[in-house]
Amino acid sequence: MTFLIIAYVVFLLAFLIYSASGIYHLWRFGYVGDLTKPAIVIYVIISGSVIILTLFAMSLRSWTSPLS
Repeated sequence: MTFLIIAYVVFLLAFLIYSASGIYHLWRFGYVGDLTKPAIVIYVIISGSVIILTLFAMSLRSWTSPLS
């Protein structure tokens, strides 16, 4: 079970680094006057929601029992 949690944390860290890089480049090199800022906000809201939901779902599972 510990392997799954560690794999999730590693994936989450990689996702956050990749997302931060993407947001930086969109903010820095995006076009003025288009939907750059709303796209960043929507992406952060959706990504944050998915992360919170997965953490909530993981907290509901009993990690002492084996997978079946």
